[in-house]
Order: sequence, then C-alpha cells, then structure tokens
Amino acid sequence: MSPTPEADHEYSRGSGAPRRPSSPGGTGGSGGSQGSSRLPPGSVQGAILAGALLGALLLFVAEFTALYDVHAATSIQLPSVGTGANDSYALVPLALLAALLGIGVFVSGSRPALLAIGVVGLVALLIALVGDLPDAHRTTIYSPRFVLARSTPSAGFYLETLGAVLLIATCVLGFIGLGRPEPQRPRGGARPQPRGSGRSPDGGSAPTRASS
Repeated sequence: MSPTPEADHEYSRGSGAPRRPSSPGGTGGSGGSQGSSRLPPGSVQGAILAGALLGALLLFVAEFTALYDVHAATSIQLPSVGTGANDSYALVPLALLAALLGIGVFVSGSRPALLAIGVVGLVALLIALVGDLPDAHRTTIYSPRFVLARSTPSAGFYLETLGAVLLIATCVLGFIGLGRPEPQRPRGGARPQPRGSGRSPDGGSAPTRASS
C-alpha cells in the first residue's frame, strides 16, 4: 500500500535540517553581546555628575585667576587682568547652574537637564572666545604710563575654555552612554484573550474536531 501524498510531504519536512531559533535582539548572538556591552545607567549618570562638577569647578576657579598678562615694550612691569574683572563674573552663575544640573541628572537621569549642561558649556565657550580672547590678544597703549603694551593669555583663559569644553563633552558623551529612552509601557498591560473564543492565534477560526 503506497503512502499518501500528505505523509510524503510531512516526511520531507521532518527530515530537513532543524531551523536555528532567531534571537530577539537580532541575528545570531550579536544582539546579546551588544546589550551586555552597554554600561549600566548608574555608572553613566555618575560619570555625567563628575564631568559637570569638574567643568563647573574650572569655570569658577577661572573667574578668580588672571585672564591675561600685559607686557610693555620697555622694562616697565604692568599688572595682569583677572577673568572676573574682564567678563563681570558671568561664569560664576553658569558654574553653579552646571553643578545643579549635574546633580539633577545623577538623581533622576533627566535628559533635558543633560542637554542644559551642554547649553551652559556652549555659552561659557562663547564668553571665552568672543568676549575674553580678543582682549587677551591685543596691542594697545597702556594709559597710565602711555607705553605700548601687548597682552597674552594667562591661566584664567585656559581654565575657562577647558571647563566649557568639558561641559559640552559631558553632554555629548552622556547622551551616547544613556542611549535612547525606553518606551513607556501602558499601565493596564495587554488584555488576556478569553478562553473558548473559537479564534486561532493567526486570526482564523479554530478547527473543530470531528466527533467519533
């Protein structure tokens, strides 16, 4: 008695090579390795806090440091100019704001606060490059003694520039480390399907068994 065509078809399907189950993260084992290589959120937020506090400290210290030194063509010694006196201590509130934002990101992981850290760093960098740098590279006549003098950048200019760049880098690297925000799950969750609905998982009607 020859086998039926349905039996041949089932036999040919069963004798084939077993299919490899696909991983939910992607093809092969790369999805799991990519998920495990990401740093935990706590360590990323700690690094953001450290970068924000260090950048804020550099901005704060720069305001009480010499911005540029004045050199005369003669042997006359001229006083240096402080960073705070040159920019009206504008970096002090920016430093305090950057420190508070860093604490906010560490506590709640707020991405708007992380973005604000980058904005603070950008404002500080503009103050350094647009407001302080032209004064640090200037040749003028020193009025009290009427001598030709030339200014050169000092420690204050480099400190404020480094602090601003560090805040911007903290913002960029922080977004890379945190990754995309996780989608919010609905509170109620998925509703379970009632039993005996007569529907198969693919949407069709479930086959009925023939009574013996």
